[in-house]
Amino acid sequence: MKINSEQEMLQFGSDFAKSVENGGVIELIGDVGAGKTTFTRGLAKGLGITKDVTSPSFTISKSYICKNGKTFTHYDFYRLTNPGLMKEDLEEKIADGGIVVVEWGNSIADILPENRTIINIELKDNGREVKIDKHNRMEPSSARFVAPVVTGLLANSLPVGREMPQKAPLRLYLDTSTPTTILKLNEKKYEWDSGRDLAENLLKFIHDKLNENGKTWQDINEIVFMSGPGSFTGLRIGAAVVNTLAHELNIPLRNHKGETVKIIVPDYGRAANISSPRK
Repeated sequence: MKINSEQEMLQFGSDFAKSVENGGVIELIGDVGAGKTTFTRGLAKGLGITKDVTSPSFTISKSYICKNGKTFTHYDFYRLTNPGLMKEDLEEKIADGGIVVVEWGNSIADILPENRTIINIELKDNGREVKIDKHNRMEPSSARFVAPVVTGLLANSLPVGREMPQKAPLRLYLDTSTPTTILKLNEKKYEWDSGRDLAENLLKFIHDKLNENGKTWQDINEIVFMSGPGSFTGLRIGAAVVNTLAHELNIPLRNHKGETVKIIVPDYGRAANISSPRK
């Protein structure tokens, strides 16, 4: 099904509310900016929720009360590789029989029910392509599930089937221990004679190589850093970059020994080259 505008996405969500007003779990799959939150806003409107619905990216979840008294909860696990207590919270909401919408559900996939509805939203040059599927595929009646949703401009045939794959793992390896910076994106290796330009252009160098491969910062799901020994300045700059990236993207960070660490502490192989203070 083709969605050509924000208004159509809102209408799609509002129409879809008929299918879940008595309870259900929806998993939304799509890149950043695909329209997942816009769909959810429309869904909330169709459920009779009058409050403004915004993305729970920083709060992880937000709950609202529908016009029929059911609880509607919107989860976004984008920042959580280890959901911790939020996983228990999600289990409770599912068990309560309310309406649950989940974005970036990889970290809690093991507790999502088999009979959930999966909505893939894929960015296209001139709009969005939407595909709807029932996860348990055993029910030939899944076509009846989506039929009430299709009205007005959305009355197109709905391709059934989860054709949009999850993102492939992308490991970023960085070595700034010498004047020649080494970057690896999985098995692709890039070298850059960074010299004195490292501090100013390291992030641009990484960004450009990601872009060449059709990737963004959000596609990275693991960082490995050559933590030393080596250049004092190079290691210090590289460590600052990977520590910040791992923190902001909430992804695993490892040193060159393969050890998972909270932050990279450079191993210079000698005393740090810091001048003693003048007396």
